[in-house]
Amino acid sequence: GMNEAVAIDLPREPESARRAREQLKLFRGSMDDTSFIDLCLLVDELVVEALHDSGDAGPGPIKLRAEFDGDRVRVVVADGGDAYRLPSRRPEPGDPGFGLHLVQRLSDRWGMRRDRDNATVWLEMLGRAHRAG
Repeated sequence: GMNEAVAIDLPREPESARRAREQLKLFRGSMDDTSFIDLCLLVDELVVEALHDSGDAGPGPIKLRAEFDGDRVRVVVADGGDAYRLPSRRPEPGDPGFGLHLVQRLSDRWGMRRDRDNATVWLEMLGRAHRAG
C-alpha cells in the first residue's frame, strides 16, 4: 500500500541488526531486487555502526524509521550517541565509517545530522516504478 511505514526502537545488542532488516520486508514489493538488497545492507551496516559506538554513557536505543513516500523509500536511523563520523580515507569493511561509505555509494540521496548527543543518518532509495524508467 501507499502508507507503508516502520517505526521501531532497537536495543543496543547484535540481534538488532537482523531485527532492523526484518522490518524492511514491508518495502520489498515496492522496490526492485537490487535496490531492496542494497537497502537491507545499508540499514544493517548503520545499526552495526551504532552498536560499535556504545560508549560508557549507555546511550538510548537505536531508532529506525522508514516509509514509502510516493516513489521512494526513505529511512532514518538515529543513534543516541556518537556514531556516524565520516572517515577521512576510504574505510575497509568493519572499520568505523564503513556504513556511511556504503550509504554514499548506494543510496539515491542521503544526509547526516549531528547534535550534541545524537547522530542521525537519512537515506532514500528510489522505488520500482522510478527505476524502470
